[in-house]
Amino acid sequence: MKQTFQGITINKKDLISLIQQTNGFLNPKIELEQYCIDAQSAVDIVFFAGVEFNDIKNKLVIDLGAGTGRLSIASAYLRASYVLSVDIDINALRILKENIIGLGLENIILPLCADVNHVEFAKLVMLKELHITTIENPPFGVQKKTADRFFLQKAFSFSDVVYSIHLANQKVHQFLTKFVKKFNWEVDYVFPYQLKLNRTYEFHKQKTKSVDVNIYRFKRKREGN
Repeated sequence: MKQTFQGITINKKDLISLIQQTNGFLNPKIELEQYCIDAQSAVDIVFFAGVEFNDIKNKLVIDLGAGTGRLSIASAYLRASYVLSVDIDINALRILKENIIGLGLENIILPLCADVNHVEFAKLVMLKELHITTIENPPFGVQKKTADRFFLQKAFSFSDVVYSIHLANQKVHQFLTKFVKKFNWEVDYVFPYQLKLNRTYEFHKQKTKSVDVNIYRFKRKREGN
């Protein structure tokens, strides 16, 4: 499948190859549960949002916990109007900036160093006609329980639709289904997926590890539902 980007036609395989060549974390922080999402997964997730549901093209995409920018870059190539890449780690954003400058995407991808818990977006400031799609790869909560809840709660405050990656198990699914209802949101679709994580920290024994996750599409509940 090919997607046109600023007059350039790129297919999925070439986009994966391009993203594989971007720089990852130099010194990942375990307390932030930082790991570099593999290129195949980044492209698959954004194609899921952009091709299956048309939630990327001509949309304002907000990448919460953007890290070094792989989801942001994939979104830009699927013709997002703009991508706002938010991360608390200034060093990760420096790498992200190097990556987007190398690809000529600095006019589309805008890095923002901020704590997700404290960042505020006023929709009045943004272009009102833009649909806001948030894509996030939040911490799984291994180092800090409930970390992913803050990402979701913040995304629900300004987004039209949210894509979020979570561990695949029934307990997590049941919790998320109940949690999102508090904010008048609902689970619209669940895409089972296997993330391939490269060895990131010294205590990781395997070179690569597959992790079963679910990619959730959340949407606002309609009035009366």
